[in-house]
Amino acid sequence: MADRTFGWVQEAYTLQNLKNVVRVFVPNSIINQKLIKDKIPRLISDEYHKNEMIEYLSAEKICVPYTLLKGKGTPHGYTRSNAPCSGIIQAVLPGQRKEYQSDWPADSFLRWAVSIGFLDYDRENDTCSISELGYKYATSTDESNEEIDILTEAFLSYPPICRILGLLENGNSMTKFEIGCQLGFVGEAGFTSIPQKLILQGLSAATTSEERNKLLSDTEGTSDKYVRTICAWLKSIRWVMQVPKRVTVDLGYITHTETIPQSYQITLEGKKVLKYATGASKYKRIDKRVMWDMLATKSSDRNYLRNRRTYLIKYLSTTYRSLNDIIAHLQIKGMSEDNGTITDDIQGLINIGININKSGEKFKIMDNIIGLEIPDSIKSDGAVKSDISLLKDQIRKRLLHINHKYLILIDLGFDGQADRDYELQTADLLTSELDFKGSRLGDTRKPDVCVYYDKNGLIIDNKAYGNGYSLPIKQADEMFRYIEENQKRDKVLNPNEWWTIFDNNVSKFNFAFVSGEFTGGFKDRIENISRRSGINGAAISSVNLLLLAEEIMSGRISYADAFDMFEQNCEIVI
Repeated sequence: MADRTFGWVQEAYTLQNLKNVVRVFVPNSIINQKLIKDKIPRLISDEYHKNEMIEYLSAEKICVPYTLLKGKGTPHGYTRSNAPCSGIIQAVLPGQRKEYQSDWPADSFLRWAVSIGFLDYDRENDTCSISELGYKYATSTDESNEEIDILTEAFLSYPPICRILGLLENGNSMTKFEIGCQLGFVGEAGFTSIPQKLILQGLSAATTSEERNKLLSDTEGTSDKYVRTICAWLKSIRWVMQVPKRVTVDLGYITHTETIPQSYQITLEGKKVLKYATGASKYKRIDKRVMWDMLATKSSDRNYLRNRRTYLIKYLSTTYRSLNDIIAHLQIKGMSEDNGTITDDIQGLINIGININKSGEKFKIMDNIIGLEIPDSIKSDGAVKSDISLLKDQIRKRLLHINHKYLILIDLGFDGQADRDYELQTADLLTSELDFKGSRLGDTRKPDVCVYYDKNGLIIDNKAYGNGYSLPIKQADEMFRYIEENQKRDKVLNPNEWWTIFDNNVSKFNFAFVSGEFTGGFKDRIENISRRSGINGAAISSVNLLLLAEEIMSGRISYADAFDMFEQNCEIVI
């Protein structure tokens, strides 16, 4: 079975391009014929199977392998900008400086068309064909009432659209960050959102327009990107409008106000169509299309999570069920889960746009769910819960005061590609859940995170590593330089003066390394930093950072006692 991730889409915006992608599958359409007679012969070489492409597109009923539609990645010796055209959909989409797009936008438009029901995907054969609704869309007149009606049905069958419209329903504008933190599954890799407070902190300290633009345009989590993409669709169909929003945040030392341009507000038309999504009054509720793939994305055990949530959706679709009912049902399916995990899953289903009603202590899905099936190959091969998920289950039970969204720190600590998100979520935990001041710095020649409370300051280095972090000498030296710069506070030593993040009253400092887990001789390196600098520090894993936050939040450990733990020059274990 091919590994596809339908249900979530980024970087595919234009409705006309979507329509042209769907028209590929209509025999003898203008798009279809232009591909067969011109674009494929001219743009695609024999090594990318152009004759097979033409043969598939010439069939009476068009059904094409996904690989021929999407094309290949960037071949060795090429860059994305000059890579050859190798896929049918690449040839359909116009590029900025060339006649075709790369495989990434091609894949995005294919996932969009499949996710909203215009294309049918055969999972076992890894092929795409046009659906009945897709054919109606492809053959409708552009900008006609018929086209709008078809798009309305397709869009409202896609749960994340309903989620975003529902969040905007009261008429207030929301930024992509405010929406993004409420879209997707709780505390899970694949659904990250940049804390808006930290964006505003960064903007308050930005000294150039380039820094500001990077923060506003390029700094976003996965869920924030989904919001931006979906809202582009909704703008095209006039269900939302983009409006700048003034946002104020208390940074402790200053109250700062900024304008976030990527903010959205529902229109009257958007409010009207939302009634079809909820089945309000006289409006018939539109069925929700939920694909198995959209129930988890980046987690190492995503097939297990997808299966569990599939069972949950099907079980809650028939009648009201209690948490104990759900746990017993999953036990029959071979899954041992607890109340906390199920509660987070239910919130996650709400966050992706499924309408769940709670009556007393029981839950029921009010939507009619279509398109959701566990693939046969997954049923036969099974799906196993990962060690990380088992670890998160254990910690979830202990987090009674800390928001479970911060469980994502456990995922991020083992993800070697997620340094920025790891730093941001660490800073957010300490400054939003707890009463530390400070922020993520994380740029060149700056520590990742600096926080303080009363007279105590902490310099933090986040290290996301898949197989544990041993604290190499080079990175130990880097921490020593930060400590030295903070002690001397000489602009000549470091012109960016990152130490000004600390309040003038902060007089005692420690350092910390935060990672998924620690290996090798990290303790020796911590002791070496301490001997050279005269400052003590510690290592702390994501799990123990969460547990320490819980202990502080519950009042069992004071802030002063917490700082004492960073005096030990070893790993902190709660």
